[in-house]
Amino acid sequence: MTAIILDGKKLSAEIRIELKAESERLKIKGVVPGLAGILVGEDPGSATYIGLKSKACEETGVKEMMRHLPENATGVELLGTIQKLNSDNQVHGIFVQLPLPEHLAAVEAKALALVVPEKDVDGFHTINVGRAWLGQTAFFPAVVVAIQEMLRRNNYDVKYKNVVIVNVDNMVGKPLASLFVQDIDGARANVTFCHPLTPDLAEYTRRADVLVVSVNKPKFITANMVKEGAVVVDFGGTTVTDAVSGKRKTVGDVDFDAVKEKTSMITPVPGGVGPMLVTMLMANTIKSAKLAAGL
Repeated sequence: MTAIILDGKKLSAEIRIELKAESERLKIKGVVPGLAGILVGEDPGSATYIGLKSKACEETGVKEMMRHLPENATGVELLGTIQKLNSDNQVHGIFVQLPLPEHLAAVEAKALALVVPEKDVDGFHTINVGRAWLGQTAFFPAVVVAIQEMLRRNNYDVKYKNVVIVNVDNMVGKPLASLFVQDIDGARANVTFCHPLTPDLAEYTRRADVLVVSVNKPKFITANMVKEGAVVVDFGGTTVTDAVSGKRKTVGDVDFDAVKEKTSMITPVPGGVGPMLVTMLMANTIKSAKLAAGL
């Protein structure tokens, strides 16, 4: 069997062109989607990620409204910045770039909860989580929207399919399940959660028509754990040293070379779900702008 490789880089580039066109249509109606992120300090990884988001804003026609607070910013300053952005009608999406400096760890949960649900384009607010489970209009984390789009654009419908998710966290497993179980088009799946340490895990994964894995354990899913013809989505990522070259590289949770011989579709790592994340954050921001304008 020759698997379709779900190329996140290629798909992301295509979606950004579509989002740019959507932004242009909104601007004709006087609506300019705006995204504000808050970066505290100079963490190199966070700064790089903010840069990627700023570039994506430019490519999709979203107004970039990032805020950079100094390393020694207080909790009061952080919360005050969020409040100002909540009140700014030009801002449609707000995110707090994590991790925060250590001295702000105690206010992290409060900061995330302070973002109004209507601008919570990361989909982390408890109100968005609740709305998602109830089948109401809500924002989902970017990884969930990315997985949905990758399947949809490859003409795969999860309706009545067995979806097994090896992950039970609040960013991947739970929100993905809350989407796939709804009685709507593109959903109606039979969803099973699995803890990574579940005894006889393969008994569950071998039943999956769609297997989603995110545990950050290199080659955790082997070929004998996968059903013939399954769709495999890998959102794991671990940096390891190549035994031959000695170079550092990122590998996923799936033994890609072996598993792809049994699958109908599979995401590579790197190059699969990852490149889609920032793009889907832009999609959520544009969605927020449309909702705010009643469109």
